[in-house]
Amino acid sequence: MPAVVTVEARRGALSRGTGIGTGFFYSTDGRILTNAHVLPEDAGGEVRVTLSDGQRIPATIVGRDVWGDVAVLQAEGGPFPTLELAENSELRVGEPVLAIGSPRNFRNTATSGIVSGLDRLIPRTVNTDSGPMAIPLRGLIQTDAAVNQGNSGGPLVTADGRVVGINTAVQSNANDIGFALPIARIIPRLPELEATGTVARGLLGVRYQLIDPEVDAFAGSPYPYAVGVSGVMPDTTASAAGVAAGDLIVAINGEPLTREYTLAHAIDGAQVGETITISVRRRGQLIELEATLAPRPQAINTTPGQLPPN
Repeated sequence: MPAVVTVEARRGALSRGTGIGTGFFYSTDGRILTNAHVLPEDAGGEVRVTLSDGQRIPATIVGRDVWGDVAVLQAEGGPFPTLELAENSELRVGEPVLAIGSPRNFRNTATSGIVSGLDRLIPRTVNTDSGPMAIPLRGLIQTDAAVNQGNSGGPLVTADGRVVGINTAVQSNANDIGFALPIARIIPRLPELEATGTVARGLLGVRYQLIDPEVDAFAGSPYPYAVGVSGVMPDTTASAAGVAAGDLIVAINGEPLTREYTLAHAIDGAQVGETITISVRRRGQLIELEATLAPRPQAINTTPGQLPPN
């Protein structure tokens, strides 16, 4: 509990509105992890964090990754108590977890539950300098530990106190259906976020439907998993490579797609500017296409989807 803080961010220097969420120390020198949506796009104003003993201290924004909905703050002072990040967590459905935060501004609140599901997807619209883009958050942990507005950015921890996720969203029309970003997918991006203030992410530029052999059989394919392209966005990596509607994407850089290694994971793991090989099946033939991975447009903020951020 002493490592968890309440985050208050003013919405602009002249605004009286304040966003309230949760965060937690992951380094003794005052580095705090939270959600990007806890910090408004114009959060150039005051940011303060309240410690578990009630002390309020100033903090600055180190980095904000809107696409990943992760932000890093730097609190003044220290040393601070920290939480251990579970780098290689083997979570299982049914495992007990705790959510710690400030729901509805009730600070120092802990709720208990279990891991209800893994690898969940929630819809989300990200506003960019090129217009809104519907890109969901993927690979989330579902839990029935009660989370509410104000829990965002707080830790989801195992029984031994290790952080396995950052509480991020709730199903607004249901009871006890919450979602957390897996911490194991955040850790590799932390150095870039701390050093540059953001995370560069590539954009393939396709609309697609998953094809899983357990659900959809596609005759004659030696591949266990694929995505069916329903459309290609203009002026993107996919259009430059020659990907077309009706193609089946089966591998990226020679690595076949699977339930664990999805298209989203493959693109997210590639570097912007990297030349990638896209393997597609088209009219029964396997074709290798190459293109340089283009960056996503500059993200400004997120617009809640069916599952609004809490």
